Amino acid sequence: MISHARKHSLDMPFKTRAKRAARARACEWPGCEDEAQHRAARGPRDMGSHVWYCTEHLREHNAKWNFFEGMSDAEVEACVRHDTVWQRPTWKMGSTPHPDVAAALKAGARLRDGFGFFEGAARARQDRAQAHSTFHPDSPMGMAYATMDLAPPVTMDDLKTRYKKLVKRYHPDANAGCKLSEERFKEITEAYQTIRKTLQD
Repeated sequence: MISHARKHSLDMPFKTRAKRAARARACEWPGCEDEAQHRAARGPRDMGSHVWYCTEHLREHNAKWNFFEGMSDAEVEACVRHDTVWQRPTWKMGSTPHPDVAAALKAGARLRDGFGFFEGAARARQDRAQAHSTFHPDSPMGMAYATMDLAPPVTMDDLKTRYKKLVKRYHPDANAGCKLSEERFKEITEAYQTIRKTLQD
């Protein structure tokens, strides 16, 4: 049977019980008999073990805290580098990756790309490569793109926007009947028709 006092202590919230337990502890600093109110890690190499101190000795403990104490310069540098990558494995660009990553790649595992950023970029590269492979720069299609100052892939909207801009610049009426402008205007119109036909097919 649980006594009334014991039952009362079990009914108390956890934080209240913890505070009472802390008040019952003595400071673990040598020679101090004050109440221990604060928990602290024992040391940088023993973070899982804790000690209890009063406020004054906790301040002293923290003031003396040196995470890198006892470490060589090389060990400190390695620790800092390890922390800059959130303590995760890394490897030099072009070198063999971490064994776990290499095994995943060998097994055909893929990174999750929920928004399709990488897939979209890869698809765009493939489209560009395919478009460039369909004609040579000196072919009629290559010359049409050069005349319009465009590079595939382009959409119909891209083509129309570019055409309107060039027409405003080279239309004979806008250049007082200049022969050079007239010739350039003809080239632009032909190039526009050539590219438009391929985009409609």
